[in-house]
Amino acid sequence: MSLIERGQGNPSIETISALAAALGVPFASVFHDETPTDEMALIREQDSPVIAAEQAGMEGEGVLIRHLLTRSGGALIEIYTLVLEHGAVRHAEAHVTGLFEHITVAAGSVEISTDSFSEVLGRGDLLSFRADRAHSYRVIDGPVRLISIHEYPRRAPLD
Repeated sequence: MSLIERGQGNPSIETISALAAALGVPFASVFHDETPTDEMALIREQDSPVIAAEQAGMEGEGVLIRHLLTRSGGALIEIYTLVLEHGAVRHAEAHVTGLFEHITVAAGSVEISTDSFSEVLGRGDLLSFRADRAHSYRVIDGPVRLISIHEYPRRAPLD
């Protein structure tokens, strides 16, 4: 933690995710806190920040994640795109308690698994699941392009 605070650390995605969960904040808020306030927001994929680009030969090989949007006017949501190359496997740690992940496949096919299910999705399929447990993505036919929406649980109103 000390190295990260001084800007000298290079934390993994899992470490950042655990830090965000411990702080009770959205994952992307660790990187920036800009929330669109206009009625309309256009986000070009090539302009959105890369969250993870794993190196060849390491776990998560061939995975590219971009943060597209965080909005907190109602229930907090975050939207990401993921591109997984042929043969890629991505293991994700549990997110905050009560978080739902909604995955839509834009191209390719992928197997998404937790300790309670394993489903193969193809182009146009949507899977909505509680992502507050470890889960994984395994490319069946790639490259795979996913749209991932993280829906955070509503917090009780403050007194």
